[in-house]
Amino acid sequence: MKTSSLKAFILSMGLLLVSGVGFTPTAQAAITLVNGGFETPAFGPGANSYPVTIPGWKTTDSSFEIWGTGFLGVPSYEGTQFAELNAFIAGTLYQDLVGIGSGTPLGFEMAHRGRAGLDVMNLTISDLGADNLPGGSGANLDTILFTKNYTDGKSAWGFYDSSGEAPIVALGNTTRYAFKAVSAAGGISVGNFLDAVAFGEGVVVPEPGTMLAGATLLIPLCASVYRSWRKP
Repeated sequence: MKTSSLKAFILSMGLLLVSGVGFTPTAQAAITLVNGGFETPAFGPGANSYPVTIPGWKTTDSSFEIWGTGFLGVPSYEGTQFAELNAFIAGTLYQDLVGIGSGTPLGFEMAHRGRAGLDVMNLTISDLGADNLPGGSGANLDTILFTKNYTDGKSAWGFYDSSGEAPIVALGNTTRYAFKAVSAAGGISVGNFLDAVAFGEGVVVPEPGTMLAGATLLIPLCASVYRSWRKP
């Protein structure tokens, strides 16, 4: 390889690493939950609605409770709508994802906020076993892949993701992503706002800072290789 060609190649690799272009994965149809911002159906800013069904989500309550941004002075984290987990009871909101292959890394993001004070909710991600149904025994027994409680007050949204957690890996059966109300300062039907929910394949990607950190190591290495190659 000519000196000019080698130099151009090394510099190009460094620039690609810094920009992140060199690490763009091949586009695939990733399996993720839907309607994570509770934007559908649209009720509009300032609204308070109790639909029995909404796309993607299921509930153990008699209905969902959807707030439009600004209702009772509470803004959404993103978009124009968000959900209240404690609609009428300390319920559970969940989605079941089908078709995620065994060994697939999973990630999540979500925003949580208290309504009347400090509210606590639990996030549990579980594999539903060979029968793809909750409960069971033997091969049909559910496996908890991740579980954690989150606590937030009423003054601001807390935003969380899986980047600092132990790896969450699919087992190949139906995967359930579920939020359960643990406690609410306002009582059984008042509390635990949710917004900006995402879960599935490729949800949490490396931050630009991670790629830059890699660049600081790779670029000097490329330069060293180039200098060594030029020596007689």
